Amino acid sequence: MKKRGLKNVVPLLLFFFFGISYSAEIPLEKLLEEVFSVPSPSGYEQIMAKKIQNYLPQGLAAERDNLGSLYVTAGKGDQQLALLACMDEVGYIVSGVNEEGYLLLDRVVPAPHPLYDSFHVGHPMLIWTEKGAVSGVMAIPSVHILSREGRQQLQSFSLDQAFLDVGAQSKEEVKEKGIRMLDAVTPFLDLTRLAGDRISGFSLGNKTCSALLLHLVGDIDIGKLKKKTTFVWMAQTNFYSRGSRPRAAMGAHRVKMNLNPENVLIIGIVPVERAGQNEIALGRGPVLAYSEGKGSKLREKIEEIAEKDGIVLQHFPGFESSLMSPFAAGNTSVLTLGLPVKYSSTPVEVLDLKDVLALEKLLSNLLEGEKR
Repeated sequence: MKKRGLKNVVPLLLFFFFGISYSAEIPLEKLLEEVFSVPSPSGYEQIMAKKIQNYLPQGLAAERDNLGSLYVTAGKGDQQLALLACMDEVGYIVSGVNEEGYLLLDRVVPAPHPLYDSFHVGHPMLIWTEKGAVSGVMAIPSVHILSREGRQQLQSFSLDQAFLDVGAQSKEEVKEKGIRMLDAVTPFLDLTRLAGDRISGFSLGNKTCSALLLHLVGDIDIGKLKKKTTFVWMAQTNFYSRGSRPRAAMGAHRVKMNLNPENVLIIGIVPVERAGQNEIALGRGPVLAYSEGKGSKLREKIEEIAEKDGIVLQHFPGFESSLMSPFAAGNTSVLTLGLPVKYSSTPVEVLDLKDVLALEKLLSNLLEGEKR
């Protein structure tokens, strides 16, 4: 299923990726816009991986594992540090077409929360076909034409009740548009600018982290790093390894197996709604998140650099995630150094660009220290 979707979509969209400058030549905010515009549902990340590869500095080699994650390694010796970001997002696939030309949808990964699917009803969507992107709208039957029983069923909405209208009136018209079973479907990828330095968009948090890591690779001349450091854009992080307790993201689990690094720094998001007593907020700086009671030299180094450079750090002790759990056992030290995000796992994730720039400065200074 996944291979077919990737094979169909990628060749027709690759023209977007030729003749572009590498990441250090592009301001971070512009690079974010470029990365944000690329679809990357879990299992269909090859377009995003190609985008990232084409922005890497010339001569910098990249490798991919069998899940599709992208690895760039610099420095020598044993594996000292791995910096990880997610490049996948929750998306849909075309699961069927009815006689009237309406598309049926399914997910390849579980919904992040019970209301996730309902957020997209009444909004435009994109179907990524081998002929290019096709527009549609996700809808449900009009309430006023339904029976009482039908209206009651809609009070507990599920994806089975929705359909995607692309303007076709038959299966044949759908086929003429190039739409096939298992084609990937995503919301429109529009970046919305809010007051001040805040921006909003679908899967904005993870895509910002991917763009930040990419900009960092081009900006700091990683060829001069003394210790072995690997930058990873992870695929399939919305799938979970079988039998893992606590849940372990499949992409992160595969990184653990491939690298077994001494230190792991996850460049990720920290939902402000999960912060509880920790009072995490947008615009107050990056978030350093870690397991309760576990200290590390890497954490001390990050705190030292932040204090020296006047970067305010927000702390989230006791933080756990499916990205961190694969590294929790053994001798690996794992931290999340991330962005506070509002409305996580909705189509309107919100973050503050001041936090993004502060995080980039902190990471850049951390890696500059690894050159000495």
